[in-house]
Amino acid sequence: MVTSSPQRCAYCEYPIEPEDRWVREKIYESAPSSNGPSYFRYHADLFVGEEISCWEKHLMELEITRATAWAA
Repeated sequence: MVTSSPQRCAYCEYPIEPEDRWVREKIYESAPSSNGPSYFRYHADLFVGEEISCWEKHLMELEITRATAWAA
């Protein structure tokens, strides 16, 4: 399936170009009327000057949120 609009990274919001490596995160909707899962996409490769990818940054934020919620 080809779409006319480029996908955007859910972390940095920059377009994900066809030649870019990316990761897709499946999001399950809790509403009974939803048409199935939706997806967030993240850059898997590093940008110049970066030490970790958008995907890794996202995972780190999730871990910090979980650790903070668990400690509270």
